[in-house]
Amino acid sequence: MKLSRLTLVLIVLSLVLAACGNNQPEITPLSSEAVIANTATLAPSPTATEIPPAVLNICMAEEPAGLYRYDGFESQAKGSVFAALYTNLLATNPDTGESLLFETLPTEENGGIRLETVTVRVGQPVLDAAGKVVYLSQGTQIEHAINYSLENPVAWSFEQDYQMNQFTATFRLRPDLIWSDGEALVAEDFVFSFHQADRSGLGHYQWALERTDNLVAADEQTLVWTGIPGFVPRDLADILWLPLPSHQLAEMSSTELLASDLTNRMPLAWGAYRLREWAAGSQIVLEKNPFFGFDAAYDQIVFQIEPELEAALQKLESGQCDVLDKTYRLEALEKEQLETLSAKNRLVAEDWEPVQQLVFGIKPALFDDGSYSPWTSERQDLFGNLETRQAIAACIDADGLVREYLAEHLPEDLIPTSESMPSNNPDANNAYLEEIGWVFVNDEAGAARFAQGVPNVLDGTPLVFGLRLGQSQVDLDIAEKIVDRLSRCYISLAKLSSPLPELYRPGPEGPLFGRNFNLALVSWKQEHTNTCQLYTSDQIPASVNSWVGTNIAGMEDASFDEACWQASTRLPVDGAPDDADLMAEYLPAIPLMPQYRLWIHADRVNSPDDAVFSDLWQFSPAR
Repeated sequence: MKLSRLTLVLIVLSLVLAACGNNQPEITPLSSEAVIANTATLAPSPTATEIPPAVLNICMAEEPAGLYRYDGFESQAKGSVFAALYTNLLATNPDTGESLLFETLPTEENGGIRLETVTVRVGQPVLDAAGKVVYLSQGTQIEHAINYSLENPVAWSFEQDYQMNQFTATFRLRPDLIWSDGEALVAEDFVFSFHQADRSGLGHYQWALERTDNLVAADEQTLVWTGIPGFVPRDLADILWLPLPSHQLAEMSSTELLASDLTNRMPLAWGAYRLREWAAGSQIVLEKNPFFGFDAAYDQIVFQIEPELEAALQKLESGQCDVLDKTYRLEALEKEQLETLSAKNRLVAEDWEPVQQLVFGIKPALFDDGSYSPWTSERQDLFGNLETRQAIAACIDADGLVREYLAEHLPEDLIPTSESMPSNNPDANNAYLEEIGWVFVNDEAGAARFAQGVPNVLDGTPLVFGLRLGQSQVDLDIAEKIVDRLSRCYISLAKLSSPLPELYRPGPEGPLFGRNFNLALVSWKQEHTNTCQLYTSDQIPASVNSWVGTNIAGMEDASFDEACWQASTRLPVDGAPDDADLMAEYLPAIPLMPQYRLWIHADRVNSPDDAVFSDLWQFSPAR
């Protein structure tokens, strides 16, 4: 599977994700009695006269510490095993398009999604006009249901009743869902899971928990989610919880669940496979789940724990392993090594968080008091002018830069193609710079551009600035390409590289959160957010919010805030601007690319072109 089209407008590789599981607890194999008790319906072992089982062998560099969803430990190894035990909550059968878990997914057309008005009261959690979860109090700015627009928020008061919109989604489960022990999977299992997430105290779930008013099982097949007033989810996956078997675990406390083999070592599954054996430090054996609604091609999946990449590659070559999962971090290999591997096997790339962006310093913190003047300030407001930002973006040509970078690091067949952005045109870029007031001068001191009539920039100011970045090789390589591309537009750029603790130091001292930079290469992890939400006015780091916020650009534009709010908190409307449109129009930052992860499988194994590794049941032997 090639990198997604998102790669063409976004980018990062780098810095934030660290593999979990380096300090894993000692894993003790279950006793034979425990295994038998939890897998009472296992098929008998094949006899000598039976056809041997079809086995998919997956090598993994790390062993999961455990498999409990709400233990606070996430790792790629854990995710790899999850992929076989469970399906993606919103996954569909690629052949028929039908949902694997739900009889019907809620839509406005089928009545599963409703937006109703409710009267809000003091102390009630709501989403305020700035998109933040708050407890309603005197003066709280809210969106009145009869005036649903950021342009006209109202201040809630005790004197009268106010109505807000409240979102409800109703999910109908398939009636044939069964846990791997033969018990029915019901709506109450989702509710039980929701309460475990709530009790876990883990920040990972806080975003969704804060925006949930209620989750109830109307009957065994019907799950009803209600959000807090003012909140409309953009993705149904954000309001669903990985179910837990309440029939098995309901009598256990949260502490007992964290320590139990029933959650960590031999959890029940609803996906294509179920756990059969876990030999610590050696292998995890899964067998076909007879209660799964779709047939899997392999009878067994065996995860082999092989920490050494070289040994794993030898097993791939010899046939002892069919797949090397993402725990091996194959993306760190040189391009030549990857090309050698892909010549005999299928190399697959997947987009990953976080996302790298090139952020403009639009409104530095020293301008916050409104006293800025180009004639008195030490620092010129180079990027307060949108046209200047557009010219810089055209010179950099993010699409071409991404392709160039990936071509140096990935085999050709993994490099994305797109016609969504025009190719770089140096002549047109230079002409545009001249047009907006950045005049080219070529004298004995060298070629450069200087301001002549640029808004809020003193005439004669050179178009020379620094790029703040970290010290990873990825960042340095990307920065070098930016320097080269800007030089073709006769723009001088200095690389200002710093260790991450210094670069991301809190404001006002830190260069990013103190908004003391002209251009910065940063990485944001965007869980549950559109990119535009990083750059709304309420996210500007400043003294009033203790220098906390993602809008390090300092862009403050009411029309952008309104449009982003519409794109992020409303149901999609035909013709309304989406997140990418807004970022291109206002340009607080240039999205580059997401980090990518690589995995590989032998040609003797087939996987659907449109399936990610999470759909292990779709793998099949090559014919």
